[in-house]
Amino acid sequence: METNVGIRTYNQIESLAKELKNNASAEATPTNGLLAPPKRKMKDMGGAEENPAYRVATYFNTIRDKRMERLNGRTTV
Repeated sequence: METNVGIRTYNQIESLAKELKNNASAEATPTNGLLAPPKRKMKDMGGAEENPAYRVATYFNTIRDKRMERLNGRTTV
């Protein structure tokens, strides 16, 4: 019988932290969304298009351009 509840609580929290750490490392890369790797099968993909940051930036630029069109009636390009 444990007389110190603090030790039991500490051990429970420590085991939960270890479990969460193991689960987080086992997660796979996203399969959809802006940060997912491209689904093209070509081996010679090159350039910035394969970089997720580039795709996110392009998406945000498109959104900004659409917003500017609605506000000003023209594009920024």
